[in-house]
Amino acid sequence: MLRSGKQTVLAAACSVALAALATPWAGCGGGGVPGDPPDATTTPPDAGDAPPDSPETQYPACREITTPTLYVDDLPAQLVGSLRDAGADLTSPTGCAVVDAPFGIATAGADAVYQLDNLVPGETYVARLSSASDLAFYVVTGCSTPSGPSGGECMLFEDAEVDGTEVGRFVAPDQPVYLVVDYYAAGEPPYPGFTLDVYQEQCESSAQCSHSEPVCRDGQCVGCASDFDCDAPLLPLCNTTSGVCGPGVNACTGDDGAPTEDRDDGPAGATVLTPDGSGVAQATGKICNNPSTELDYYRFHVDTPGESWRLSLDWAAQIDLDLRVYDLRGNLYGMSFYESPEAITLTYLPVGDYFVSVDYYAQSTVSTAQSYQLTAQRLGGGSCTTEADCAANYRNQVYRGDCVAGACESIDGLGQRAAGEACDSDSDCGGGAHCSSFYFVEDADTRMVCGTRCDSDNECAGMGPGYVCTTYLAENFCVQKCTSDDQCPTSPTSYPQSGPWYRLSCQVSTGRCVAP
Repeated sequence: MLRSGKQTVLAAACSVALAALATPWAGCGGGGVPGDPPDATTTPPDAGDAPPDSPETQYPACREITTPTLYVDDLPAQLVGSLRDAGADLTSPTGCAVVDAPFGIATAGADAVYQLDNLVPGETYVARLSSASDLAFYVVTGCSTPSGPSGGECMLFEDAEVDGTEVGRFVAPDQPVYLVVDYYAAGEPPYPGFTLDVYQEQCESSAQCSHSEPVCRDGQCVGCASDFDCDAPLLPLCNTTSGVCGPGVNACTGDDGAPTEDRDDGPAGATVLTPDGSGVAQATGKICNNPSTELDYYRFHVDTPGESWRLSLDWAAQIDLDLRVYDLRGNLYGMSFYESPEAITLTYLPVGDYFVSVDYYAQSTVSTAQSYQLTAQRLGGGSCTTEADCAANYRNQVYRGDCVAGACESIDGLGQRAAGEACDSDSDCGGGAHCSSFYFVEDADTRMVCGTRCDSDNECAGMGPGYVCTTYLAENFCVQKCTSDDQCPTSPTSYPQSGPWYRLSCQVSTGRCVAP
């Protein structure tokens, strides 16, 4: 049961970027705004009565703990709320038992508090916060300092992403807990709405899920976690809030006709690219950006290990189209954002299906569809023999650092790679180390290694004389010294002055990558 507190909140029980340098949320139910479940009430507690099990406190900052936004008695629950006019009463402590915040702890902005009752002591619970703004949350058991909860009262602080969804787990104590949704900067976030799911952990892997809900997403069995989990062309899009596959969207004027649109909004309805005798396949299409998530998908197949392909996207209008390529599981293989035509060359591909997405980027809604031409070409060439082959083409291709049977595959380090060992993602590294897996860098086969965290170059001495501590990340770590600009990180979200990507420059005298 959900009991409304001081703020009106609708609720329902329905089921390493550069620091120097949004997904719209939606509820479940008609119109994206859920109604109250049958057993919910919206009666605020009597202002003269203390909420049940609230901590005794005299500090003004703790008022939201004694009078939370909402009491949540039954789980699972999905709460749709807003930080508009919420106030900034609490400050998170820095000594939480678990901190997942690579960009640091900051809670100066508006906040909202949810009291979670009737948890099963010793069981693991999951909180999943989705918002178009950069929101964080933390879980506490009380409030006993002038600024808010103490470090000993804080079980979890979660702010691992700069946008999108935050997910954290905590083990329930034998008492109520308070979940605080907060904004890092003073004032209200630009998009104050959010969706908060809280539930007992059901699974650790998809093998524990049923056929009807086959995907383990953040500890919960759901129908899908991304569009790549949807396999029916008539239901190609994953509603990441509800975890259910649904139909595509046809809101463009003059778009492709049926049945292409709106099935090609997701991989399941992708248009097949079949090369002719010369190895070339071409397709024409139309696209707008209404909604902003509108995509056109295409699919091609690699028959032989080590094949190389070139994808190019061309158009005549004065617009901005973007190109991406994924594998069957939705892993990004390449992208091109700032050129015309956009082009991606992929080398030494493993056998399997690959998906190409076309995206219309614009800051305002454009409903009139624009025409484009997509060309896919199978290239000549042999198989890879060393990891150096996998690193040779890095202009728009994401590095896959393991040459296996002639094809470049992602390294499967399983979090066991030690400092100095090769990697191509953070998940390869253990012991709190980070992988220097920056997009589109030269010599990735020798430069992408697990690096220890650091605040100064002195802390990198244990990795050898050729390492320096980064200065451009929120959480810095040791990387090899650079000798050329192409060895420096790129930022795909920053517009480049020249070339395909915004890239830091190499200061050869120090071996550091710095802003150009």
